[in-house]
Amino acid sequence: MNEKSVDFFSTISRQILRIREKSETKSNDLIDLMMRAKEGKDNSNDERNKYESHHINEGEEELEITNKILNIKPSNIFITEDEMIAQMFIVLLAGYETTASTLSFCSYELALNPDVQQKLYEEVMTLMDTNGEIDYEVLIKLPFLDAVIAETLRLHTPLVKIGRIAAKDYRLGNTGITVYKGQALEIPVYAIHHSKEYYPNAEMFIPDRFLPENRHQIIPYTYLPFGSGPRNCIGMRFALMEVKLVLDDLGEVAVV
Repeated sequence: MNEKSVDFFSTISRQILRIREKSETKSNDLIDLMMRAKEGKDNSNDERNKYESHHINEGEEELEITNKILNIKPSNIFITEDEMIAQMFIVLLAGYETTASTLSFCSYELALNPDVQQKLYEEVMTLMDTNGEIDYEVLIKLPFLDAVIAETLRLHTPLVKIGRIAAKDYRLGNTGITVYKGQALEIPVYAIHHSKEYYPNAEMFIPDRFLPENRHQIIPYTYLPFGSGPRNCIGMRFALMEVKLVLDDLGEVAVV
């Protein structure tokens, strides 16, 4: 991103922070939480919701990391204004733009593939309750909706590539290539997602690839719309739920 754009966003962000500082009204939003952290106030919440379904897949290592994070004391946390602005910027890009573009591409693909659109509509309508609504527990268990979103993210991935820095020397199997500690690496996500080696008819929109009965055919680490490992996208589940909710509502009332 060019310097002019960064300066524009930084100026707007600082103006927002000055207005918030003068305001007597407090909002329980991201900006307010960051301002409290800057002032050294406690934002911690050490209770984990046992009903959150994604916790059931956490192994011992993931649980240990989570517990360490929850046990961090506010006195050890400091946040500067520049860090606050950086967080506001990443929320705009990662929390809004990527979700909006995914919904746009998904709507585009559904318009081009009316058979897929009809199948998705039938799945949604079958599980809708008598009040015309679908609750959270049902929404996370719609396999074809999940497959449609996954195929959209494969074909129109928000990430062209992922950058990493090697934490230690590592030899890549029998390739004769050694990655040395400190070297910068780039994983070509777009190229992998569009490779015929990993995805037959890679340029075609085929949600069935990601149905439960076919998912085992996908080679590990060839599907990376959110990255992978301990530094994958922290907002992955939230973003997916946003997309599912919008597509569910769209599927009920419109033909695209």
